[in-house]
Amino acid sequence: MFGWLLVIILVVAIFNADKLPNLKKTIEEKTKEGVAAVKKGQQKAQEKLAQVKEAKSKKDEK
Repeated sequence: MFGWLLVIILVVAIFNADKLPNLKKTIEEKTKEGVAAVKKGQQKAQEKLAQVKEAKSKKDEK
C-alpha cells in the first residue's frame, strides 16, 4: 500500500514538474508580501509598546 502511494506521488510530481517554477515564483511573491506585512506590524507594535512604557514611566514618576 505504501509503495503504491509513493508511485502515485512520483507520477504526479513528474507530470506537474513543468508547473513548479511558476508555483515557486508565486509562493515567493506571496511570502515576500506576508513578511513585509509582518515586519510592518511588528514595527507598529514596538512603537506602541514604547509609547505605553514611556507613559507608564511618566505616571510612576508623579
